Amino acid sequence: MSSIRHQVRTLSFDVVLMVIAGFAPAILMGFLGWTDGVNIAILSGLAVFIACMGGTGWRTGLVISLPFALFAGLADWVAPNPWLAAVVLAAAAFLRGYAAKAGMHDALIMTVIALGFFVASPIPNDLPIASPLYVALIALVASLWATLVMFLLRNRLHVRQHTGLDSSRVLAYSLVLALLVGVATWGVVDLGLGHTGGWIILTIVVVFQPSLGEGFRKAFDRSAGTILGFVIALLVGAVVTNVGLLYLVGTIFLMVAFILMMQGRPYWLYAAVLTPAIVLLESSGSTVDEVADQRLGATLIGVTVTVLVMLVLTPFAKHLSANPAPHPR
Repeated sequence: MSSIRHQVRTLSFDVVLMVIAGFAPAILMGFLGWTDGVNIAILSGLAVFIACMGGTGWRTGLVISLPFALFAGLADWVAPNPWLAAVVLAAAAFLRGYAAKAGMHDALIMTVIALGFFVASPIPNDLPIASPLYVALIALVASLWATLVMFLLRNRLHVRQHTGLDSSRVLAYSLVLALLVGVATWGVVDLGLGHTGGWIILTIVVVFQPSLGEGFRKAFDRSAGTILGFVIALLVGAVVTNVGLLYLVGTIFLMVAFILMMQGRPYWLYAAVLTPAIVLLESSGSTVDEVADQRLGATLIGVTVTVLVMLVLTPFAKHLSANPAPHPR
């Protein structure tokens, strides 16, 4: 019984920590009426929060906050140009992939995902200051806030041990990831896919792994979880029609999804809970059915593209085919 109480206390602490570190700046901006910056603050806060939780605590946040903010402003600046957007996202993806040399690529996953949404859905350029500067400042404030919270609570957090991968595998993984993300970003911006394009980039970043075998498993889990989450979202949307209640249910799903992520539960289960969370939270300006269709379509496109690339690489990429071996550190 005491073990159950301990687990409940731990999960409660993790949820409160996520809300304070990842969402507090966005919540404050919402109250102040700065709606253009809410999504930027959420994505930035969560990116650095996840990096700290999966990395070396507040030290990770201290290292990446400024570079991430600069990339965020740059992503907004190049968003209208598909070629420049592709270069910026490819560079960010390469750096994230190269972090596998220190075993930190999973911790930095949300940084590239956030930049993908900044490029795919840039904010309107009708602000008192230049929008790239606005995005960079909000990203920096949200990132530093998450870092500060992690620093203040450093004695209550467990710092994970990381195992780096060998240099040849890391370089191959980083280059292919950069190419995949760069080409996808070019297509997303050139076709004007907007938020749906951000989900395509997200899926590619999530599915492609340092090991092709692991990548194929992630592709299956991502597809299965998203389809299951799609069905759940449709069922909730058929029963719940009040917008406020949809937000509440979506928030509950989001909290559960992050608990599953922090517990290291199977990825398909995490995706199955995260999908209805995102669909319900984004359905205010549309319908649940429409958002669910877009989310499912974007995920399947991202999975299909990544799987095809992995199939092409399988006979040739010896550095990616086998299971990764730990790199002595």
